[in-house]
Amino acid sequence: MAVFSRSKKKAQPVSVAPDAARAHAVDDATEERIREIGRELLDVARGERSGLLSAKFYSDKLMDWSMKDHAFKVQLFRFVDAFPMLRTPDAVFDHLTDYLTQPGVKVPPGLDLGLKAGGMAKGLATSTISKQIKSMATKFIAGTDAASALGSLEKSWKAGMAFSVDMLGEACVSTAEAEMYRERYMDLVTNLPETAGSWKANEVAESDHLGRIPRTNVSIKISSLSALCDPIDTEGAIADLMTRLIPIIEAARDNNVFVNFDMEQHELKDLTIELFKRCCDQVPDFHAGIALQAYLRSAEADARTIADWALAKGRIVTVRLVKGAYWDYEVIHAEEQGWPCPVWTVKRDSDACFERVTDILLDACPRTNEDGGVKLALGSHNVRSIAYAAAGLERRGLPQAAMELQMLHGMADELKRAAIAKGWRLREYVPVGELIPGMAYLVRRLLENTSNESWLKAGFLDNADPEVLLASPHRAAPDAAANGSAEDIGEGVGERDLSETDPERHKLSPTVKGIGGRHDGRPFFTEPVRDFSHKSVRDTFDGAVQRAQVPPVANDTTLDAASAMVAKASESAGMWRDADPLVRARVLTRAAESMRARRDELAGVMVKEAGKPWREADADVCEAIDFCEYYARYAVGLFQRERLGNFIGELDELWHQARGVCVVISPWNFPLAISC
Repeated sequence: MAVFSRSKKKAQPVSVAPDAARAHAVDDATEERIREIGRELLDVARGERSGLLSAKFYSDKLMDWSMKDHAFKVQLFRFVDAFPMLRTPDAVFDHLTDYLTQPGVKVPPGLDLGLKAGGMAKGLATSTISKQIKSMATKFIAGTDAASALGSLEKSWKAGMAFSVDMLGEACVSTAEAEMYRERYMDLVTNLPETAGSWKANEVAESDHLGRIPRTNVSIKISSLSALCDPIDTEGAIADLMTRLIPIIEAARDNNVFVNFDMEQHELKDLTIELFKRCCDQVPDFHAGIALQAYLRSAEADARTIADWALAKGRIVTVRLVKGAYWDYEVIHAEEQGWPCPVWTVKRDSDACFERVTDILLDACPRTNEDGGVKLALGSHNVRSIAYAAAGLERRGLPQAAMELQMLHGMADELKRAAIAKGWRLREYVPVGELIPGMAYLVRRLLENTSNESWLKAGFLDNADPEVLLASPHRAAPDAAANGSAEDIGEGVGERDLSETDPERHKLSPTVKGIGGRHDGRPFFTEPVRDFSHKSVRDTFDGAVQRAQVPPVANDTTLDAASAMVAKASESAGMWRDADPLVRARVLTRAAESMRARRDELAGVMVKEAGKPWREADADVCEAIDFCEYYARYAVGLFQRERLGNFIGELDELWHQARGVCVVISPWNFPLAISC
């Protein structure tokens, strides 16, 4: 954890190294207090419930069945993902039939008859499934726009909950689309305060330990505000983003609106943090917040970065601490690219990291309005996580109002009511938007709610033992359902990353010993491209591009000279053909090693000579390396003699041999990979 020596204004942080923080342990008395707080909150929440967890949600037969049948759940969610683009009842029925009649999928009673029948039964099945999907969407998405969501916002406010409105939609692809989102955000920060300002006062929801806080709270996603949101050009991306962000922030300041910077995929994390700091510098008096994701392995370093910056600047900001909503994407994308996974791959490790980051942020909590620092907004439905933070407030002598709880709209209603009953300031994260951009959000929520590792499912649907639910994630987990399972992808803290075992796990080629190179004796695996989301990678690559020299080549070769070169190569073809296949394979792996050693230099030449963008130039070199490594493994077996049959008096054998010289004229767009 981080320990801060506090003085007025610019307190100086003293941070403990991340490795030391990982040892993280609390004394027995503190652990007992955490469990005591957790039991109290859980008892109240369970007393609030009527029926199953979030009865409105689990009453849907589709969702109930999906929790019983994993194969059905997978196909249902695939259908949900495609649903917004299905324009006719026939299209809905055809896709529904295709997805739900896959081998191994059991369909709920009644729906199976509709899928098999025609006529009215077909129409009834289509109508029923369409209504249920739209019903699921309305449970998590408050409306298509701010105006249509006002009813839900006011209802929540009357129930004692503050709100943060999130405009669904991200990763815009054009300037026109970015301008559209800018207008929508401007509408929120200029018009919503007037309506919300007319609602009845709520002292708990409208103040913290330092005084009054804005009633209107808006969350923004930076990728929706620029089509140029690419970390490769961080400065260009920030410049373009600020042309739309600064007017929104200034309007928010003028209308007393809190603006929170949401966190999206890992690729944009560093860009988002840098943009947030620059916006705070340019508009120093707006109410600012940013989200941090504890499922990232970098979460503790990110928390220290923001806490140290806030203390050094004398600036008070809020950090919304969440576990993270893109876990599946991050794991799959990292494996696809061959990169180290940026997220914890065991849920228990994310929960443990959440607690470590909680300590870092609570240590940086401002005691007065004259201090800089971080106010914690704890985004979690996990009672253990909430109880840990509550005990942390007590240990530091901070009042309950120094932290607010945040939960998602449409989830954990019983827990929300319990938190309000215990006097906590609670804020709902309320998405608004159209059905199509809302589908990605909806599927994430459905996955979370039906997961075997869902804390809400374990706590309220499965009625797990409180001692299991409230167990420390820093210790061996007593129960897989609440704290992770043996089937988790990857390993826990200190174990090997998946990327280190990719060749053996995927087995994309034979394993051949003696071919040389750094991967000798291992199957082929694609050369990972550069991850340009990291500044160190960008700086190294940029330096290579700047140093790259395009060698001058005289355009004076004649046809006769070319023919002579081919003839000379042909003279050596027989020797090459008859050489030991391992020797020939080692030539390829040596070529691959040579290209690896000069990888950025080779890509830099392409950038300079052909104008290839960074990613495409890097990928060209990777593909060239891949060709060499792949064929080195497959060629050895091809050139070994294999006997065919056992005919008396005959020796029949099959083998392959080189056909001769080949001339390759590489095109400008793949100058290295195609020749290799």
